[in-house]
Parts: sequence; C-alpha cells; structure tokens
Amino acid sequence: MKTIFKSLMMLMILSVSFISCDTEEYELDPEIVEMGNLVSPSNNESISINTENGSNIIFSWSPAQSADGGAISYMIKFDEEGGDFSDPLYTSVSDNGGGATKFTMSPSRLNVIAAQAGIPQLEAGNIIWTVEATSSYFRENFPASSTVSLTRPEGLAIFPDFMYIYGSATEASSINNAVTFKEISNQLPSDNIEPGVFESITKLTPGEFYIVNSRDESSEDFTSYYVNEEGKIRAGDQATAFDMEEAVYRIRMDLAKATITYTKVSSVRLYIMANDITKAELEYVGDHTFEATGAYFDFLVPGAPEAPSWLGWEEERYRFKFQLGDDQTSYLGSYHNDALNGSLVPGLDGYNGRPDGGEPDYYNNVYFLGPEASYWQGAYKFPSAYNGATFTVRVVFDPMVDHYYHELILE
Repeated sequence: MKTIFKSLMMLMILSVSFISCDTEEYELDPEIVEMGNLVSPSNNESISINTENGSNIIFSWSPAQSADGGAISYMIKFDEEGGDFSDPLYTSVSDNGGGATKFTMSPSRLNVIAAQAGIPQLEAGNIIWTVEATSSYFRENFPASSTVSLTRPEGLAIFPDFMYIYGSATEASSINNAVTFKEISNQLPSDNIEPGVFESITKLTPGEFYIVNSRDESSEDFTSYYVNEEGKIRAGDQATAFDMEEAVYRIRMDLAKATITYTKVSSVRLYIMANDITKAELEYVGDHTFEATGAYFDFLVPGAPEAPSWLGWEEERYRFKFQLGDDQTSYLGSYHNDALNGSLVPGLDGYNGRPDGGEPDYYNNVYFLGPEASYWQGAYKFPSAYNGATFTVRVVFDPMVDHYYHELILE
C-alpha cells in the first residue's frame, strides 16, 4: 500500500512540473495603446441652448483600447476656448457610470457651462471639450479637443445667494441697506416654482431703483442689473423706473427667464377657521413685516354667539388670508394636513396640540397654501393663555432667515 501511495505522489509532482514548464506566464498590461476620437457634436458645430423646452445634447466619441483589452472608463471635460483642461469648467463621468462612450447633458447644465465660459445671455461664444480615458492607473486625455459654438438664451444660468434693490422707489436709500430677495423653492405638493425665482415682499413707491447681486460693490462677482422697456432684466448699472401705485408688493425676479413681476398685497388677515371671522387686520409696518395690535379672541365653545351650529368642542384653530391684487384670495398657514397629525412638507413632524413651548421650532413657519387650500389645511392652534386675552400678531417675510414665519405676543 505504501508503494502505491508513493507512486501516486511522484506522478502528481511530475505532472505539476510538466505543466509549469509548458505554460508561459501571462501578465496584465492596462496601458492605453489607442485613444479614441471625438465624434459628436462635430468640431465648430453651433448649438442654440433652449432651457425651456429643448432636448438633451449628446456628446459622443469612439472607444479607446488598452494593451490587454481591459475595460476603459471615460470622463468628459469642458473648458473655455484656449484652455488646456488643467482647471476645467466642468467634468463628469460618461453615461453608465463612466462605461459608455457618450455623455447626455441637459440644456440647463450646458447653459451654466456657457455662462462660466463668459458667454453673455443672448450672445454666442465658444467652449472646448475632450475626454479623459482611464485604464487601471493609466489616465490620458484624447489627443484632440473639439470646439462648440454656443448661443445662450436670455436669463441667468448661475444664481447668486441673494439679489437686492435700492433707490427712491424702495425702502432702502442706499446699497448698504438694500432690500433683499431670496431664491424660493418648492415645498408644498401644490408648488410649481422653477429654479432661479427670487422673491421679496416689500413696499414700493413711484420712483426708481437699482438691482444688484451684492451689497458689497468691491466683491469679485458684483454685478448690476436693470429692467429694460420690454420688462426684461439685463446687466447694466442703469436705474429702473417704477411708476405703479404706492403699495406693498410681492416682487418676483425670475433670473432664468430674465423677467420681473409685481403683485400687490392688498391685505393680510388672521381669521378663525371654524366660523371664517377675522380677528386681526394686519398692516404693513416695513422691513417685510405685517402686524396687528390689540387683537382679541374668545375660544369658540358650543352655543357661543360666534360658534357654528355643528361645533361640539372648544375650538381655536386659525390661519391667514392673503389678498393679492383686487380679487385673488390666497391662504397662509402651517405645514400641517387637515387633521394636524401629519406634514405637507417632507421631513417635518405633525404637531396636533396647543403650543406650550414643546412644539418644534418650525411650528410657526408660514407657507403659501394657494387659493385652493382645503378648509382645515395649514391650521395653527392658539396657546391656552390666549383665550380671552389681547395680543399682537406679526407675519414676517424676512428673506434673510431660513423661512417666513409668524409670531403671537400677549399684550
């Protein structure tokens, strides 16, 4: 038996030795031996950017090859005309996580790149693009770049943190205390706000104003704007005339479309939701703030003179009516659903009790609910101490804080 075992072991050793001697070693070689070529858009092709309803733009190229035939990944690079891609304007892996030989770009993104390259709105200019191929630790740009001529639409592509106005028509006489506009965004399911819309609720009087993107005239990116005769926002330090009636306005600058709109705020009222009776008429007091003093409310109980016939409990829910222009009533309220047990704004928790100091900080936020808000949507509850007490109420549309809000103060 020992003899048989030794013979088998010897045979296995000989077999392994034979195979080792007969097989050549194979080493991986990821070096890129053939670069691809840029295909589309073709060199010097012209593209008119349409951010409103234009189609995506496809950048494509032929594949590169590595010595061992391994996978190649790609990154597309964009630079201003005359650049060398050492500090590109924009880079991104290609489609399919870098594996595809094409890159799909939205018109909005291409508009941003054009703006970064210094191409003004409504004008044409050139950018260049190329592709970087990667195989293992080998990285190399394609040997050629391609030029694309871009015509930008009107409107800005890169938005500042804030916009500002000042001048005789505004609440601010100088740039140092210019009225602030903030970019607004979608929060409620009913919102339909596009990027680049800046808003301020402030008083305007006949006169003129200047538009700037900073209160610091020495800042590197300081830019002045004005509104031309067609109502379009353009770069320039001219004054903009305002000849509408003196009033508080919700002003919206749509920088993406280069437009500005003025909507008169006729009134802001606190009303009780159960009986639709107004308990406070808020007046504009300046600095984005509406206020009423001497307000008073007895919580509704069954059988009280102001109580609706269906009421079977003590009721204290309220919100605000926001009159825009002469005939549009909108609503301002909380983030709550009709039952006050859930939020219409993602990430916030419902709070169904009377405020007692334990409510979340965002409880007092105010949201534009629109003219179609349901009967109980966006309600607030008075704290118990306000039952039969005189109070001050404010609604503050401060663009410099995280969110518009309201506050109640016992007198």
